[in-house]
Amino acid sequence: MSIIVCSGIAKSYGNDVVLENISFSVNKGDKIGVIGVNGAGKSTLFSIISGASEPTSGSVTVASGATIGVL
Repeated sequence: MSIIVCSGIAKSYGNDVVLENISFSVNKGDKIGVIGVNGAGKSTLFSIISGASEPTSGSVTVASGATIGVL
């Protein structure tokens, strides 16, 4: 059962493309690590998943009853 499904996520700030065509799902019991260089878009991705910001395109679906927290 998928708890989070991201499909075609993209985020741009003007001409600066931070994320492009990001798709993945997280199933119950999965353990996920996200790594990347500074400026790769990790914080932007988590901001979109948590609902703090909107993607330029794409969608995020979170299972009902699931709680998203960012530390």
